Amino acid sequence: MLSRFTFVIVLLLCSCKAHQPIVQNNNTENTKLFIQSFHEGIRLKLQGNYVEAIDRFDKCLTLDPLDDATHFALAQTYLFIGDLKLAEKHTLLAVQYDKTNLFYQVELAYMLREKAEYNYAAELFENLIAAKPRNVGYYFAAMDCYKKAKNYSKAISIIEKLESAKGENIETALQKHQIYLEMGKTKEAERVLLSLDKATPKNPMVLASLVDFYFKNGEEPKAFLRLKDLVTEDPQNGMGLLMLAEYSYRQGNQNQTGNYFYKAIQSENISVVETIHAFDYLIYQKDTLKINTSIPTMERVFPDNDTILSALGDYYFQIGALPYQGETNNIEYRKTGLTYYNRAVDVNPNRYDIWEKLLYFYYDNQQWTLLKRVSESTVRAYPLKSEPFYLGAVALNQLREFQAAISFVQQGLMTIIDNGVLQSDLLGQLGEAYFGSGDLEKGMEKYLEALTLNEKATKSYLSFNLSLRLYEKRYKLEKALEVLETSLLTLAEKDNMFLLLQTDILFELNEYDKAMFVLNTIQSNEKDILIDVLERKGDLFFKQNKNTEAMISWKQSKAAGGDSKKLFDKIKTGLYVE
Repeated sequence: MLSRFTFVIVLLLCSCKAHQPIVQNNNTENTKLFIQSFHEGIRLKLQGNYVEAIDRFDKCLTLDPLDDATHFALAQTYLFIGDLKLAEKHTLLAVQYDKTNLFYQVELAYMLREKAEYNYAAELFENLIAAKPRNVGYYFAAMDCYKKAKNYSKAISIIEKLESAKGENIETALQKHQIYLEMGKTKEAERVLLSLDKATPKNPMVLASLVDFYFKNGEEPKAFLRLKDLVTEDPQNGMGLLMLAEYSYRQGNQNQTGNYFYKAIQSENISVVETIHAFDYLIYQKDTLKINTSIPTMERVFPDNDTILSALGDYYFQIGALPYQGETNNIEYRKTGLTYYNRAVDVNPNRYDIWEKLLYFYYDNQQWTLLKRVSESTVRAYPLKSEPFYLGAVALNQLREFQAAISFVQQGLMTIIDNGVLQSDLLGQLGEAYFGSGDLEKGMEKYLEALTLNEKATKSYLSFNLSLRLYEKRYKLEKALEVLETSLLTLAEKDNMFLLLQTDILFELNEYDKAMFVLNTIQSNEKDILIDVLERKGDLFFKQNKNTEAMISWKQSKAAGGDSKKLFDKIKTGLYVE
């Protein structure tokens, strides 16, 4: 409305209308003073000096209280300073003193509409329609006011006047439809749309209105029937295609569901989340053709979107894990998946979930150099996350970079907050690093510190690793045996690898009878376990001076598939070989 006032000000400034004789003073001096004050007021108002402008206009009214132009200029100025009450007062006076001025009536009508005096505003708009029947805006303004006043019959009559003047069209018909809905006359509202659909068949706006109408009235079959027509006419209507996909899914039509999801992706007009939802369904359907066609579309529409790139990485890893792909294809699929993951973190380094996927992939595949590199990148981006420090320490220990592993673990331990599992994992890696660097006492100390945390998830494997390291270094074997046997007591089922290590430690401690007892408790159909048990029995028999039994056991181990050089040397020489 402010722009309309400015427009009228310019008109007033340019037209310099001849004012009516000044009340009780018709001399030239007063006329000059009136004109001077009026023009100064306009100039000051245009400069934004509203207070002084009001002062000049008040001087004009002192000279001529019935001057409509001055009242109108004051109304505009009060409007700019936010005094709506005085703005309305002077607009009403302007209209009162010049009932023929349409500009005044227009401003008053819009002002009243903004004040929610809808019936009065509508009547003014009707007067404007009578004066300017070709101005479509007045019809819609009058109709809107009557509708807000809930005077629906008058609103309908205004639309019918407009249709008589301009002919029927989609916009007026849709307005009529909306009014019938507000009146609660759903049959009449539907009839308007059906008539419009017949007059303008396949019009997307009309079809969309029918779809919306039927959905709101709970007539789903009719809504989806019209929705099918709508997406046929408007293939870029991604939301409509998604709705049809969901509807087809509820109807149990999986093929149709996949077709609609595919078309929704191809519409290039759905959100990232919706695209991934549609893509996931195609993966579920294993529709390779649609998947392969959708991927370039997704990359084109979302070229730098980390969520899309991550989803594509997930897909390639998923199919790379399928057994029927073949080893060569699996490797290529995983490489492609890694490419997408790396692109995703390049786009958005703040996606920890993607860094984590890369970390565990390299960890699971024992790609220690790459795991080290990604761990270092991850801790730079997420210095308070503990897992990257643990996985990085694993990589550094495997690469025999023990001092770097110690530093990595020490940093990682500072990030631990109420996470005993990760704390014990990190302490275990610290122990590994000290063992690797030759500090056996400190290595054992860190492993034992990890075990004191008593975390069920890590205790057994840490116990085994500590016992194994002590056995390998032939250091404090009694402690190694104590740790291992304590751990064995907590296992729900006896672990053959634990029992074999227990046997080896007992062997080094010259406790041959106890070692043989442990071996006899091992029951397994696994070939490798059977080979190891038979060879160890042979070693124990030899140490017990039972050479014949030793040779029998060694040969049985060989017959079971044992092929180590030491086993062959034992059989060849009949002697135990270290």
